[in-house]
Amino acid sequence: MQLQSSVLISCLGASATVAGYQSRTVTDSPCAQVSSSAAAALAASPSATPVVDGELALACLKSVPLRKIEAMQLMDSIYPYVEWQSDTSYLKNPLPEYLEPAVDIWAELDQVYSQIKGDAYDSEYDFLADLLRVFNSVHDGHFRFIPDLLSKALTFNRNLSLVSVSLDGKQEPQIYIYFNGQEAVQFMENWSQLGNFGDPDTLYNLMFFSKPAAATSRGHGGYFAGSGSFRFIYPGANTTVNFANGTSRSYRTTANVIGDFTGITDGKTMYEKFCTGPSMKSNTTSTTAPQSTQAPGYPEPEVISSDNSISGYFLDSSRNMDVAVLSMLSFHPYDPSEFQWVFQNFLEQAKAVGKSKLVIDLSLNGGGYVLLAYDAFRQLFPSIVQDGLSRFRLTKAFAAMAKQFALVLPSDFDPDTASEDEIQMHLAAPDYRYSLNLTNQHFTSVEDMTGPYEYNGDNFTSILRFDLEDPLNTVNETYGIGLEITGYGSRQNFTQPFKAEDIILLYDGFCASTCTIFSEFMRLQGSVKSIAIGGRPSTGPMQTIGGVKGSNNFGFDYIHFLAHLAYTSGTPKQQQSANWTSLRELNLLASNRSTDTSINVRDNILPEHLDDGLPSQFVYERADCRLFYEPEMVVDVAAMWEAAADAAWGNKSCINGHLELEKRTASKIAKTIKTKMRVKKPKFLPPERAPWWVQFNGRKVPL
Repeated sequence: MQLQSSVLISCLGASATVAGYQSRTVTDSPCAQVSSSAAAALAASPSATPVVDGELALACLKSVPLRKIEAMQLMDSIYPYVEWQSDTSYLKNPLPEYLEPAVDIWAELDQVYSQIKGDAYDSEYDFLADLLRVFNSVHDGHFRFIPDLLSKALTFNRNLSLVSVSLDGKQEPQIYIYFNGQEAVQFMENWSQLGNFGDPDTLYNLMFFSKPAAATSRGHGGYFAGSGSFRFIYPGANTTVNFANGTSRSYRTTANVIGDFTGITDGKTMYEKFCTGPSMKSNTTSTTAPQSTQAPGYPEPEVISSDNSISGYFLDSSRNMDVAVLSMLSFHPYDPSEFQWVFQNFLEQAKAVGKSKLVIDLSLNGGGYVLLAYDAFRQLFPSIVQDGLSRFRLTKAFAAMAKQFALVLPSDFDPDTASEDEIQMHLAAPDYRYSLNLTNQHFTSVEDMTGPYEYNGDNFTSILRFDLEDPLNTVNETYGIGLEITGYGSRQNFTQPFKAEDIILLYDGFCASTCTIFSEFMRLQGSVKSIAIGGRPSTGPMQTIGGVKGSNNFGFDYIHFLAHLAYTSGTPKQQQSANWTSLRELNLLASNRSTDTSINVRDNILPEHLDDGLPSQFVYERADCRLFYEPEMVVDVAAMWEAAADAAWGNKSCINGHLELEKRTASKIAKTIKTKMRVKKPKFLPPERAPWWVQFNGRKVPL
């Protein structure tokens, strides 16, 4: 196919054939029309997702009446959880190097509350859409509240997917088209700001289709298309594209009917069905093993996990035949022990066949289980003890929990004889015996951990570290990650498989949460160089990490669970005391009115900011080298890996920055064994997990 522009357009499926919504006089309400259409579609094809016109779907959503008292009750339920957000004082007045706008969370939420009281919202949809905007404006993937009405009934699609590439890898990607009459680049930048990532180049990348995104979430066509979190945002009735040759084409917005519309007749019945909770959420992991399949556009792997979260490849071009590639799409696998095995086995395979270079692809890695980042780093750098410095905002609720857990838990706590509640208390961050201090020693008291320690006009805990020698954290499969961390116990005698200068980290900016922990270990302690790819059409620098750099996130329901643990362990006098007001305020209404909630509870603190306390979220970290996407990368992810290897050890130039790595000649390319080394992967059985296992081991940021 002849590429005439650096933006390629494709339609997404047959759903674009839905007829446009006509605002004509009809006897049925918009919601009744959606219900009727969905019923007919399901009767014809029971397994299909019904599709209706986007404007009709919006009319239905906007017909849902605002219940003023219930809306204010929802806001009252949200406020106590937002108290746990660790960086509110920094968001209000960030440093100039922070690339997203300042946001005063409290003022924004107060404005929404005032709008409710002042009858400024015409519908429940208008209220909840504005609330979603406030949460997204924080640009923190750990700060989430996805309202029920926006995510349980109908979601939107543009039916138009784009890619942005440089035709020669050197020139800036140029967009010679307009969207709805607006210059395309500006349109994309403006639209991308509705997302919740903390870097403009990352948000720009997410507008477009990419192979890693499609491998992470099948059918993902980019945020512009209405994939991922942008499916909750109405993009308008039509998207009109004006091409360079003067022609234009209009794409009609459609909506997927994802909720059960049986019995829906109007906006009132919509509210009763979708806005009264509770949402069905699970705090346990699936016990059904996924079946690994080769992702479209990815080569055949040497080894792959059952859920595709981690896989290994050998490049087969003559110039990069000494290069191994480790693709890590998340740190949130079906089974952490399988993830560890695949990681270790692939490194062993690579060395056995003579590979001397390693590309680690962190594209679309939204994080996951925190301790897997520690293990992965120590497999690559077994002799370097990782930093892993973090802290909590010292809220009244956190302080109350810390004091109560210290009072209730016996000084000779023994997990073998402890009750379920005692174990859950011990594994909770407010228990001063759970974490280690800056010097890897146990805290001596609650006050030793909680301080308070003041930074930027706010109170925080002491610096915390994970105790990687606590079996409840590590080898225990019911409560811990279920494996021994490399560098500890029986996994201390590892040999470093690759030199730092023989490893390159490849990013598309999406790296978030646990991925950033691994990244900081690799770059700052391991001295590994980095490449960022894509971004806005400019030749300026680009950050490696555009996702949230916070170390840990809790769902509203887990925070409520911790409050319940503390509250029910108290005496009647304690339960009614003013000191426990913060515990009583934490109720389940907000969780029940959402399909996904999350708070960034733990700041990551880099060693150079121990004195000033600046969270890593606000530290600008440019990539050592920046590359553009090229056309072949759209269909073959290996082309991206080849480009990264060429930039690191070959003759490819960076668009911005440079890599001070030794460049190879043909004679320096290591001799490798051509035959594949197939190793039989052991069978991994799903262990029994405790309730809230995912919450205290880590959750990835959704795409």
